[in-house]
Amino acid sequence: MSGSWWTRVVIIVLTLLWGVWMLIPTALFDSEEFLAQQAQDASSDVADAAEEEVGPWYMALLPNAILNLGLDLQGGIDLTLQVEVEEAIISSVQRDIAPLKQSAENEGIFLADVRRERGSPTLLIEQNDVTRGELEVFLSKRYDYYAYENSRTIDGTSYNAYKMSDEQQQYIRERAVEQALETLRSRIDETGVKEPSIVLKGGNRINIQLPGIEDPDAAIQAIGTAAVLQFQLVDEEAMKNIGDLERAVFSAEESLDPELFNDDEALSDYLSTKGDLPDSTVLLWEYGKNAENEDARRDPYILKQDVILTGDDINDASVQMDQYNQPYTALEFKPRGGKIFGDVTGENVGRRFAIVLDGKVQSAPVIRERIGGGRASIDNNNGDYNLALQESSVLSLVLRTGALPAPVTIGEIRQVGASLGEDAIQQGQRATLVGFGLVLTFMLVYYRTAGFVSVVALMSNVLLVFALLAGAGATLTLPGIAGIALTIGMAVDCNIIIYERIREELRLGKNSRSAVGAGFDKALLAVLDANITTFIAGVVLYTYGTGPIKGFAVTLMIGIITTLFTGIFLSRTLMDFLTRNSSARLSI
Repeated sequence: MSGSWWTRVVIIVLTLLWGVWMLIPTALFDSEEFLAQQAQDASSDVADAAEEEVGPWYMALLPNAILNLGLDLQGGIDLTLQVEVEEAIISSVQRDIAPLKQSAENEGIFLADVRRERGSPTLLIEQNDVTRGELEVFLSKRYDYYAYENSRTIDGTSYNAYKMSDEQQQYIRERAVEQALETLRSRIDETGVKEPSIVLKGGNRINIQLPGIEDPDAAIQAIGTAAVLQFQLVDEEAMKNIGDLERAVFSAEESLDPELFNDDEALSDYLSTKGDLPDSTVLLWEYGKNAENEDARRDPYILKQDVILTGDDINDASVQMDQYNQPYTALEFKPRGGKIFGDVTGENVGRRFAIVLDGKVQSAPVIRERIGGGRASIDNNNGDYNLALQESSVLSLVLRTGALPAPVTIGEIRQVGASLGEDAIQQGQRATLVGFGLVLTFMLVYYRTAGFVSVVALMSNVLLVFALLAGAGATLTLPGIAGIALTIGMAVDCNIIIYERIREELRLGKNSRSAVGAGFDKALLAVLDANITTFIAGVVLYTYGTGPIKGFAVTLMIGIITTLFTGIFLSRTLMDFLTRNSSARLSI
């Protein structure tokens, strides 16, 4: 045998051994068990006190790769979220108020009041001694997307109304959906879910598929929390008259519709309009669980309206344990935020500093001394350790990944059970094995010895497809199984084209060795043409498809690569071995 033949044999053997090695973790473990064992082994490397060996010794020799199963095979959760883009517009107008007032003061323009009209992207500005012309010149410099609408009188005070332009509103809508998509992707990546699907469905809807997740409530809590974090000072003078506030709230409950009364922002606006809240303050509440285990108002806080720090000033958040072994969320500020936090705590010793998340007061600790170092904490006032740990973990997750630009509502929840996934796997395996068996039987009966070569090539092909999927960390889905079935058909087609060419050469009177060489050479272009055009179709499907279509395209493209290797390279090596002598007769 020539040296080139032995070189090909070595390449084939090494390739097949690599394929077997890559699939050992998939054969021995399920994905969660294997990944947990890998993480345990990794942590043991840095634990000096761990003297015992963690896990079986052979785990260190296995590849850190396993074939993951998709939502349709292992079960999980399918969520459809609706991004409330109109809320993003309202929030944008609200955020403009403080910097607009500050910018105006810097230019010598003092505005008596700036507020947002409830439910509308409109600023209401009380001019004081400034003319409307001077005000509009100022707005045209940095806030040119607000246009004068009209003048209106509210509670005896005259305001000029400036509405956000339609173009700016549309820009905020589009950006809100894009930012929500990226924020959700970051949050899900942080949870460690393997191969999630996060796609925009249109109409401000986002579809999320989480394979392997069984608790929809925990998923919704982590994904749907807006995570708008704000630090505001408590108005201690106003809080001295808390009894008056409680009576005003009781009176508001009798006057307002239940929907408005239960809306914290609407209640605060109402009390401010009635004069029950001081100017430049806002009423927010600390929430707790009631007898029905639902969130309910507990303690009211009158906060100064100025927001000192936000979630954008947070650099990192993590779960820590206090001296009583209770979990809390530790915050680390960015340099600018740390400086502001240190200055504010130094100037307000003895006062309370409220930490507000999504419009709810999480805690309002008293500032005992200046807090430097750029660190703070959010205590979880929950007696249940496990619940406190879960809430602290979710809070640290959403703060690390940033706030959603707008609230999201759950449109649809579909939970795929693991039993359904197992049925799908069994049906897919049965269909693949039946099809595989029929193909092999046909090849053995019709092409005899050459058919045996095709059987070896097909088995090697399937082995390499699964090995490459595992090595790439891809996810196997039902469409992916369909792609593998199509790969088997194309691999058989490759062998048939070659074998029919060899038969033609044998009919011309050539010996088996010459016929094999001529048959492979003449069939090569036809095989390459068929597979390359199909590969291009797979690239198009992967580029423009989503979810299941991408899964099908990945397995199809991998299958084409392995088909060319096994159908041409491996098959020719085996056929050369069978016809190594010029007098050998090939049964085909």
